[in-house]
Amino acid sequence: MDRLIQNHLIDLFAEHGVELEADEDWLLTEGEDFPAIRGIWHEGAGGGMGRLDIDIVLDEERTIEESFGGIGAGKAGCRDALDGFARNDFHVVLAACWHRVNAKKLAVRELVAGVHRFTLYIGDFTLRGEKDAPMEIPEDGLSALEAAIATAPLTADVHWIRVFYGNVGDGKTQVEVLLDNEPWAAGHKAIASVDWPQHERYYSLRNFIALVPMD
Repeated sequence: MDRLIQNHLIDLFAEHGVELEADEDWLLTEGEDFPAIRGIWHEGAGGGMGRLDIDIVLDEERTIEESFGGIGAGKAGCRDALDGFARNDFHVVLAACWHRVNAKKLAVRELVAGVHRFTLYIGDFTLRGEKDAPMEIPEDGLSALEAAIATAPLTADVHWIRVFYGNVGDGKTQVEVLLDNEPWAAGHKAIASVDWPQHERYYSLRNFIALVPMD
């Protein structure tokens, strides 16, 4: 499975002008130690959903840690999870870490947080769930989050935010917002305050944002 993941990532990056080469478990840009990326697949128990962990090392102290569920057993589940990475995180990390910006695949904005100016690379909200689940994203979904970012005590480093919203049904929801891999209370409050579409069946929305200092 490691070879499948590495080959998939090598091909994905190559399609966007970045050549990666394998160094044991990691994929590196030729002549560079950072950034480095790897994927690790965990098979689901009893035929259940597996998990793909994607690690992107920015420097000796900071690593983006993301996980994606994969439906199906073995290679099918792993490919499904890799597709989740490609749809949700890929173009954001490509811009923030490898400096290749595809304006058709993400939004690019500027924002001031404290005394630092950042370029925000904002990926699409990606939907998972029933086919007839709502697709409309509330206009205040991102604005609420940007307001929270503007007041966050950020350093002049690359930061990243992962948003997860789940509509469970019967008015129940799941919200998780991480800032630099850690739960972020202000971001959670911002996302929970948004009037997300309600639906009888389960659906989830996922979003990934990177902040790159302009200073």
